[in-house]
Amino acid sequence: MSVSLLWSILLPPLLFFVLTIWNLARNYREACKVGLPIIVVPISPENPIWMILARHFLPILQYIPFGNGYFTRFCHIGWEFDEKARAHLELGDAFMFATPGKNWIYLCNADTAHDIIRRERQGDFARPGELMAFLDVFGPNISTVNGQNWQRQRKVSAASFNEQSNVLVWNESFRQGKQMLQYWLSAGSKGVSTLGYDTRTLTLDVLVHAAFGKSFDFRGSHEKAKSQGPLSYRDALAIVLHDALLMLALGQGLVRRLAFIPRLGRLSEAADQFKSYMTDMFNESSQAEHGQKARGNLISSLVRASTDEKLITPEEVIGNVFVFSFAGHDTTAHSFAFTFMLLAGHLEVQDWISEEISYVVNGEQDLGNRYELFPRLVRTLAVLLETLRLYNPLLSIVKGTETQAARLTIGEQDVLVPAGTRVIVNINALHSLPRYWGEDGLEWKPSRWIQTKPGNGPVYDREHIVMPEHGAYIPWGEGMRTCPGKKFSQVEHVAVMASIFCEHYVVPVRQKGEDEVAARTRARNTVKDTGMRLLLQMFHPEKTPLEWKKRHKD
Repeated sequence: MSVSLLWSILLPPLLFFVLTIWNLARNYREACKVGLPIIVVPISPENPIWMILARHFLPILQYIPFGNGYFTRFCHIGWEFDEKARAHLELGDAFMFATPGKNWIYLCNADTAHDIIRRERQGDFARPGELMAFLDVFGPNISTVNGQNWQRQRKVSAASFNEQSNVLVWNESFRQGKQMLQYWLSAGSKGVSTLGYDTRTLTLDVLVHAAFGKSFDFRGSHEKAKSQGPLSYRDALAIVLHDALLMLALGQGLVRRLAFIPRLGRLSEAADQFKSYMTDMFNESSQAEHGQKARGNLISSLVRASTDEKLITPEEVIGNVFVFSFAGHDTTAHSFAFTFMLLAGHLEVQDWISEEISYVVNGEQDLGNRYELFPRLVRTLAVLLETLRLYNPLLSIVKGTETQAARLTIGEQDVLVPAGTRVIVNINALHSLPRYWGEDGLEWKPSRWIQTKPGNGPVYDREHIVMPEHGAYIPWGEGMRTCPGKKFSQVEHVAVMASIFCEHYVVPVRQKGEDEVAARTRARNTVKDTGMRLLLQMFHPEKTPLEWKKRHKD
């Protein structure tokens, strides 16, 4: 091998290594000026290759002495879930990552978090646009724009998520929940091991109905038939959402060029079909006078904003529908999966919500048109609030300084955040810090959200949700970028729970030699085996099949 050839092979990685060391040293010097505890992370958290490979390498690297062990502890996606509040209890309300890319400040202080979110409107701490640019794959949208463009799209999006759409969500969620329950009951004593798949199917069906006015009956994993010919809208969207990471990482153009690879070919076909269906639906809705053909659904509201009010473009309509689908599908599906597995491990909580549902339902069989019952199901909503406190699909809120430094008060400390610094609100730590949640903050305890008003009459009529005064609960974000689908997800969750737990309960299928206590412990351990992929999710819910049973009336 010639010397020139050898240099051509060795020079690029050598230059990359030298540049990494140089940037890391420079950023470390910058971090020292801030005055916060510093953790040196030799690989940027934004490095896409390391994000994918870290989980595979860390089990090996943990046996190699990397300094004080911070590398294997913090240098991987999802460390926030593993740590909970432990790192902040050791290092304080804020500490800093010095990396070869940007420096990152992690925060676990409710007052500071609210200050950061409030000051986004002033431009002090903005959402980093480059981190969201990948969501532009189908068009500009509320997640990828800032400034006046964001305000314009936010106004349209907020108007789309209204009480009329919530009625659609309630009705379809109750119908889908009933059908999913019947499918699960048909499994009998062998139980259901396809929890993740089935909850994704349910949330997709609800989304398609609420967004586009299309209805599909629930079909479980064993009822699925391979589609022949062109994909239906629902199937196309399901494939795009399932392989969203590939689509977002590679872009639609490259996916199309690599269509000779079977999986990418299927994804390319689904993406083309999705965009074609979206265009057809846009044209259909725009031709219907004031959206009468699909009244109340999300796309009809967006189309009216485009065609009648000229507030957004057709491309922005399609881009926002994709982002609503992307942001609201898997997040809700994983929340359902967590909830069902947690309830399987906590029979007392099932009894607690069943009592409320039975009282509110009062013997009615069909609640599909009873959206007015939603505010009364406070225990049922508390189950969702508590699940999202400990198992929020997103672990943090990412803000940052751009071209200018900004001052920030953290407790009694005043720091100057340099320009170009990521500022991360550590949701997982904020939701579990003993200062805010007490010594039982790591326990899944839905009753912590309920207070009972004094007085006479049934206790169910006097209970109400109480949000914590400390403000350390932000699973849907806060401020100007609060998730517009917040109530959408709450209505969907409560309706599905009401459809299932009024007359039924769930238990983990016992393994040979297990008693009931051991089986429930295994369900709780299945929930603990959780980490980040694209979102926070259980790694192996199939290890604990769930059996659904009819309640015996006293």
